[in-house]
Amino acid sequence: MKRNVLIILLFVGVIYSNAQLKVAGIFGNNAVIQQEIAAPVWGQAKAGETVTVQIAGNEVKTTADKNGDWMVRLIPMKADGKQYELTVKSGIETIVYRNIRIGEVWFASGQSNMQFKMGGGVQNQDEEIAKADYPDIRFNTVDLITSVQPMKDIQQKDWQICNPTNVKDFSAVAYFFAHELYSDKKVPVGIIVGARGATNLETWMSRDRLMTHPDFPEQLAKLGTDTTVWNDKVRKAIQLEKDRDMIANTSMNGLNLKVNALKYSDGDWTKTSFPINMGKMGYPGFWGLVWIRKTIEIPTKSAKKEWKIQLPIKDQDDRIYLNGKEIARSVSKLKEKVITIPAGSMKAGINMLAVRMYVQWGSAEIGNDKNDCYLLSNDGERIELNGEWKSNNKIEPAVAQWQDYYNSSTVNFNAVVNPVIPYGIKGFLWYQGENNASRFKQYADLQPMLIDDWRVRWGQGYLPFLYVQLANYMERSATPKSADTWSSFRDAQTSTLSKSQNTGMVCTIDIGDGNDIHPKNKQEVGKRLYIAAKVKAYGSTEAYSGPMFKWAKLEGNKLKIAFDFAQNGLKTTDNQAVKGFAICDKDGKWSWADAKISGNEISIENAINATRVQYAWQSNPDCNLYNAENLPAIPFNVELKK
Repeated sequence: MKRNVLIILLFVGVIYSNAQLKVAGIFGNNAVIQQEIAAPVWGQAKAGETVTVQIAGNEVKTTADKNGDWMVRLIPMKADGKQYELTVKSGIETIVYRNIRIGEVWFASGQSNMQFKMGGGVQNQDEEIAKADYPDIRFNTVDLITSVQPMKDIQQKDWQICNPTNVKDFSAVAYFFAHELYSDKKVPVGIIVGARGATNLETWMSRDRLMTHPDFPEQLAKLGTDTTVWNDKVRKAIQLEKDRDMIANTSMNGLNLKVNALKYSDGDWTKTSFPINMGKMGYPGFWGLVWIRKTIEIPTKSAKKEWKIQLPIKDQDDRIYLNGKEIARSVSKLKEKVITIPAGSMKAGINMLAVRMYVQWGSAEIGNDKNDCYLLSNDGERIELNGEWKSNNKIEPAVAQWQDYYNSSTVNFNAVVNPVIPYGIKGFLWYQGENNASRFKQYADLQPMLIDDWRVRWGQGYLPFLYVQLANYMERSATPKSADTWSSFRDAQTSTLSKSQNTGMVCTIDIGDGNDIHPKNKQEVGKRLYIAAKVKAYGSTEAYSGPMFKWAKLEGNKLKIAFDFAQNGLKTTDNQAVKGFAICDKDGKWSWADAKISGNEISIENAINATRVQYAWQSNPDCNLYNAENLPAIPFNVELKK
């Protein structure tokens, strides 16, 4: 019997090794096919061989060309909720994909805020994941590899059906968009996700298109197109990343030196005031291990109490010590950043809290302007842990810093986007820009170029391109700013609307987080993207944007400002006076303006000497202007014409 099984396996292996029929890897079980278009299906077969594709009783045939490439276009179908099989035949070979749906398909791309997963800490995460049971929503997240040459294909895998298990790995923004679309149209929804954190826009463009911009030919020449050289560079970078993680998990020089003990001398360590972050300590952009120490004085009468530490820590990983003993690990991964202190660990007098932090991107902290660090006893006594802390990033061995091979121009387009083209889609979702923010003038040219690049290559006309304007982030200024990098970048994003037709921009100036470049409210981002999609893709005529600057006029000493997307009036969501407007006088001095709503316009008194007017012109502005549709006004900074 065992001999017969062996013979069958060998026979199957021979057939597989000689197989020539292939379907593009983006296809798989559970896929969604775009409705109402002649959706492409493509792959490879023996040169000159007939290829037959069947679905829903329809059959289309073609012949593989001299290179073995073939493509057919399916007869357009309407979403009907039925389950189909997609069958591809050539010669004696047959490939069948099951549980196929006809519906709406979108391609979602960008950097970390698009890649951000449902299981990564999204707002109300547990509740959202538990109720995410929608069999007609399917995701295909493209594997994140890179290439200096356009790749023809990706590894085949099945699309993931939306359920509480699978949804944890879905892009949160794309999921909430899909949920809005599914809830409205009641048709299957497919999302193809190709997004990677910390990537520039130019990594998502083709070499041919990027070569037409004057800033990139020299850079692309240095990058080259030698796949062997590139793959060797990537292998070395990946090994450095593995070595870095190994060191971070195993290096314990600090423990050997007893830096976690009370008696250790830290006189030469860097002094830092609470709250703690890498920039304040002089480690911006740092990757590696940092030790932090804080002395705590406990009154004699309180030493025997039961204590907990509120430790609002954010890092890659951490180990926490009190008086030389480990009391917790990976606190940053806990929902509630609270550590229970074992009885007897706290002593009367001076105690030592030591933290070993593993840091990436330099984005680690203990506390911020919203979260304090303190001890709390079982009877309510509270001891603040502010004041002086000390840090040292030289105790543990240095590790490799950011390996940004995947941030080279074109490499994500080549390996993630190109192999998916020309899968039938309804449009594009794009959330990217943090990496390009300092190059806002260049971005004003690049984003329209990317849109054109993708549309031409997909060959499906002016597909809707919906994108997210950067959210509010960083420290808020109490005074108006004449220049602000993120504000200028948002303005560059806005300019795409006038340069590329059938585009829609989602303003998120009100739902960010000053302390987190990855705000957790992805629900509203997805919802606003779908509001834009209803107009740009599905024929709605409702307002899909917040108020957008239209014109400003000086009438005597009064400045009047009009907006598009305000035909039903303006309002403030907090029922307070309008905030966020400022005017500049002839001497270049900015001051806050007393702005008032007048129907669908804004009026500012005493503006006779104003030369410019701005709204929400900060990285993290205090602003509250909306239209009747509850969409926030888009930031602007304009010169006033006489």
